[in-house]
Amino acid sequence: MIETLLLRCQLSGWVTLIATNLKYPDMILSSSRDVTLIVWKLTRDDASYGIPQKRLYGHSHFISDVVLSSDGNYALSGSWDKTLRLWDLAAGKSTRRFEDHTRTDVRFSPNH
Repeated sequence: MIETLLLRCQLSGWVTLIATNLKYPDMILSSSRDVTLIVWKLTRDDASYGIPQKRLYGHSHFISDVVLSSDGNYALSGSWDKTLRLWDLAAGKSTRRFEDHTRTDVRFSPNH
């Protein structure tokens, strides 16, 4: 299956990545150099295509990568602060912090 995204807005600032999940087409997650993640609800309204729902804080340096879990309930982020964080998106909180990582790219295994 081929998915197509049409740019409907303009991002300003230092967005480092946008994570999506095909099962949840009305949600995206953005990471940024301002050390935050933002959960967005897509409205598909021409005036405001997306509305920020939650801003997630916890990293102390640029966030370089983020992925959504297959069930859309969790996110995993990697940062230049040498940590990975597991996020509970419903609660808007980091549930686990993994320290001393030298790589900043992250992935969930396919069955999670």
